[in-house]
Amino acid sequence: MFKHLSIFLILTIFLMGFVSAQEVSDFKFNSDFKDVGDGVFIKYGPTGQAEQSMAVVPFSKSGGEDYFKNDTNYGYSVNKSKNQTYNFVDEPLKEQGTCEIIKVDNKYFIVESWEKIGAESSFEDTFNNVMEFNKLNNVKPSVVSSVVK
Repeated sequence: MFKHLSIFLILTIFLMGFVSAQEVSDFKFNSDFKDVGDGVFIKYGPTGQAEQSMAVVPFSKSGGEDYFKNDTNYGYSVNKSKNQTYNFVDEPLKEQGTCEIIKVDNKYFIVESWEKIGAESSFEDTFNNVMEFNKLNNVKPSVVSSVVK
């Protein structure tokens, strides 16, 4: 009986660790970005104003594809950039940025970095934020066309 209970406990612990292997909260962000909750991280400028933001969200077929498709009715445009990233402009929110899809433990996530349109920085800064995230987490962007159909 003790042997069966021990095996059961070992398997349970193993499976719990496997299921929770990678959650959004497990990712690392550049130390310039502060966690403000709900999976959003903000980089503040010298005056205390938010300069840039980052987030990682689980990819889902219902909504995740919208990050990579133009929607002229809404005012959202997206263009392929370098290293499997995409630059986007969200007119209603007055934001611009860079996004990508990564795969970790057979799960896809969207990584995005954004700032207000007209900010002194450029897409290069949001691109660099995403590349720094990849380096900190030892991940590479996935080919979007293989995920988004």
